[in-house]
Amino acid sequence: MNRNVVILVVFILALAPRAPAQVKAGEASVNLNATVSAGYSDDYTNLAGSDHSIVGAGTADLFGSYFNPNFLSFDIQPFYNQSRVNSNFQSLTSSSGVNASARIFGGSHYPGSISYSRAFNSSGNFDVPGLANYTTHGNNDVLAVTWGVHPDDLPSLNFSFSNANNAYSIYGANTRGTLHSDTFSVTSAYQVAGFSLNGGYQYSDSKTLTPEFLTGEPPQRANSGANSFSFGVGHNLPWNGSISAAATRLDISTDFGDTTFSDRYNTSIDTLTGAINFAPRPHLNVGANTYYTDNLEGTLYNTLLTTGVSVPQNEGQQSSDDLSLTGYANYEMPAQHLNLHAFVERQQQTFLGISFASDSLNGTASYSNTLLGGSFNGVVGVTRTSIDTTHQSLLGLNSSVNYTHQIHRWTVAGGLGYSQDAQTLLIAYTTSGYNYSGSLGRRIRRRSYWGAYVSGARSLLTNQPGSANSSHSYTTSLSLARFSINGSYSESSGNALLTSMGLVATPLPLPVITPAAVVFYNGRSYSVGLGAHPTRGLTLTAIFAKALSGTQSTSTTSHNNNENLNLLMIHNFRKLSFIAGYSRLVQGFSLSGTPPAMVGSFYMGISRWFNFF
Repeated sequence: MNRNVVILVVFILALAPRAPAQVKAGEASVNLNATVSAGYSDDYTNLAGSDHSIVGAGTADLFGSYFNPNFLSFDIQPFYNQSRVNSNFQSLTSSSGVNASARIFGGSHYPGSISYSRAFNSSGNFDVPGLANYTTHGNNDVLAVTWGVHPDDLPSLNFSFSNANNAYSIYGANTRGTLHSDTFSVTSAYQVAGFSLNGGYQYSDSKTLTPEFLTGEPPQRANSGANSFSFGVGHNLPWNGSISAAATRLDISTDFGDTTFSDRYNTSIDTLTGAINFAPRPHLNVGANTYYTDNLEGTLYNTLLTTGVSVPQNEGQQSSDDLSLTGYANYEMPAQHLNLHAFVERQQQTFLGISFASDSLNGTASYSNTLLGGSFNGVVGVTRTSIDTTHQSLLGLNSSVNYTHQIHRWTVAGGLGYSQDAQTLLIAYTTSGYNYSGSLGRRIRRRSYWGAYVSGARSLLTNQPGSANSSHSYTTSLSLARFSINGSYSESSGNALLTSMGLVATPLPLPVITPAAVVFYNGRSYSVGLGAHPTRGLTLTAIFAKALSGTQSTSTTSHNNNENLNLLMIHNFRKLSFIAGYSRLVQGFSLSGTPPAMVGSFYMGISRWFNFF
């Protein structure tokens, strides 16, 4: 940017054109406001050297309607060089793009909407359960369209379509990930002769490239498509009751890697459900449910396929099914602050060539009331399960307590939950675990507060070594009239699946999942944040966060680190803002074989807000 351009930008920032609050042209009504910025930026990295320049940036918001907001309304928000290196967006990248949306025929029988967003060079996260996330950068876009047809006394129709793309790189990993998805659905509903009818069709397609930088394997490609058909019917019954039934058909087609026959998984899943319930007396509700699927294996694996995770390839895809019959009763006792719940269940499953059957009886009581000047809530439930095929009898327990008490300026709260031998998706497995939370806070004068918080959880498959997941976190913060400080520490460990969007806690029992797909992780992270408002319009913030973690697959181990530092100063004066900041990221993975990536930048500039019309 040459000297004349800089002078022009400063001149624009200094002057405020007066304009009407809104522009009308015939039946159209339009509003426009924007923020324009200019400043100096100095970027450096061990990946590609450093550079410095005078940069311009800005955001705008153009919104309005035609004839009537219910007829047509729109909102377009372009942005250029935003989330720029250390600005108030506290991002390492200078991102540009647009967010746009429009609504048509709102409030009529034929409402529709369309939205589109696109961002270039935006930063993002690669998730890690319970720890600070890894930092990514790349491009993404999303297009979504909906339309409804709701004529009087005729079946209603709703259409929707979406297309999403995300391509990113992970700092320090020298690898790329991509995610592409398309979805289309149409649903219909109709009321006739007291019956509620509904049905629909949904198509979904996804293509993922998962960067397996934590397992030492090449990136995993997966293409998945699914077609789903559904139909349901319901009708009211006497005694405030109702009855309903539904059927679905899901066809799945997925291929991995080079799409050889052994890398493909194709299956169909048929599911039938039914429900009946009555409320014959006040505070009493009784009913029964039934569930059947002719493909239990496909039902379980579908949760993995949608994330791009490969599943065990069983030759001939052995038959599997699941039948569940449940009866329940709920009874409320308001005067005693009690709620009683009971259910019985008969379940039969066939999976991987083995058949199981079980009978369960459960009773649960919950109590809520004031106690010693505070608020108390407690739940306790006991389940007895008998497994026919193994002649086992299990006694399961599910309980939790929560208590909150205000003592003068002090607030005390805590909670504890515990479960043992709780039934999982498969009859052959049970889980046990606990969770806890606590907080202590005190108001200091009128505008000041101190608080401390702690939470944790642990769960595992009973009698399954290596299946435990645990996390613990500790946080404290102090907020004064013009100053605040906070700090946190967390640690986490367990097993997860590596997907295109990060590590995801394993949703199924480990024996069901391909061992090579499981990543064991552990780590700890801590952060410190400072904030100050020494004078009117002046804001100072400083944030430091660091995470150290380790991941292990069946073949290799990786030691990983992530460190972020953000410093920011904003001073607002009327419609002008002076911004200065510094950002630094260090992120590396020992398995990548390259030094950790170090990216940093300094920015100093001025911005002005305009309300054009």
